Amino acid sequence: MKTLLVIVGLGLAGMLAALALDPYRDVNCMVSRAIDTVREQHDGWHCLHYAAARDDAGALATALDQGLSVNLRTSAGQTPLNIAAEYGSLEVVRALLHRDAQLEARDGRNGFTALHWAAEAYHPAIARALIAAGAQPNAANKWEQTPLWVAAWQPEQGNTEIAHILVAAGADPSRPDHKHNTPLIMAARSGHQPMIGYLLDLGADIEARNDQGRTALFQAIVGDHEKTVRLLLARGANPEAAAGGVVPLAYALDHERRDIAALLVANGATGYERYAADAAMKRGRQALAEANFDRAIDEFSAAIALQANRVEAYYRRGEAFAARGDRDQAEQDYRQVTTLRPDHADAQEALARLYVNDGNYERAIGALEPLLEDQPDNPRALFLMAESRNGLGDASKASTYFERACTLGFQPACGR
Repeated sequence: MKTLLVIVGLGLAGMLAALALDPYRDVNCMVSRAIDTVREQHDGWHCLHYAAARDDAGALATALDQGLSVNLRTSAGQTPLNIAAEYGSLEVVRALLHRDAQLEARDGRNGFTALHWAAEAYHPAIARALIAAGAQPNAANKWEQTPLWVAAWQPEQGNTEIAHILVAAGADPSRPDHKHNTPLIMAARSGHQPMIGYLLDLGADIEARNDQGRTALFQAIVGDHEKTVRLLLARGANPEAAAGGVVPLAYALDHERRDIAALLVANGATGYERYAADAAMKRGRQALAEANFDRAIDEFSAAIALQANRVEAYYRRGEAFAARGDRDQAEQDYRQVTTLRPDHADAQEALARLYVNDGNYERAIGALEPLLEDQPDNPRALFLMAESRNGLGDASKASTYFERACTLGFQPACGR
């Protein structure tokens, strides 16, 4: 901060000296440039650009009269007209238009024209002035986004004034960007409800899809905009329009947007039990990976409550119980798995491991025999069988199983 004050102070001293020689210098510009130099902001800005930003038509005229180009660009490629449109400098916009500034000049950041900036920053008077001067309402930036597309992505504007101006001038209300996002899809993604109603009234396709296959409804769910979802459903959006094989209800449940899920179900979405169980399973697996065993057990239990024969839910809950030290609960779940699916190798192996740890070698062998019959080269099962035989005092058979497991690359069995 001290450095900034020192540099600005020195700059002011220099400016006072300069003013003594030339009283027409732009003091505001000089101060701004001194501060921006320290802050490393507004690279390549000249007095013309600062005048445009602060709507100082007098300073602008002085700079232009000194020979600066009306289309002089900053390092970011912005012209004075781009900057004036972004900052809401109406008087400067009028002055620049009077001096024949390039209406369609695109900046170097994203290819915005002045009309794009007016639409994004919500300056309706500037939008009108630009259009009256001949600005193209369907001008596209480097991502094929039009000024109307940009306006649809600004829910904080809270109204459709800019959109009305653009459409009245000939803007296409359904023109998509390079990823096939229409203005309606963007309005839904941002939760811009007035814009959604306006675009639908103009005939926008409520089921149009972007390159991910997502409709406006799907994008409203992605954005977690419950009121927008309600509006789109009321206007006839399909609650089961899938994207990439994922239906809206599945997405809502997977992201714990329960109120939105309830809206979808109330409007005809089907498959709640399946998708809710899928979501619980996903959360449970994540909790298990994070060693949050209580949360994992709760999530897998929720999945079982929704789908009583969900084999993986019992198996994963058994893993969580075992990791938490609830041996009996783990056994109960593993046994339920083998009841529902007798050939479930992982559950058979998990049961055998429990029994070996208990010293109940006969039961371990009983769990392992059908497993090894189906998978004779399962090295972990061979190792557990060796441990069981060893525990029963049958060293000869144990040695045979250890040797086979070692040959299959299971290192704990080697040297036993």
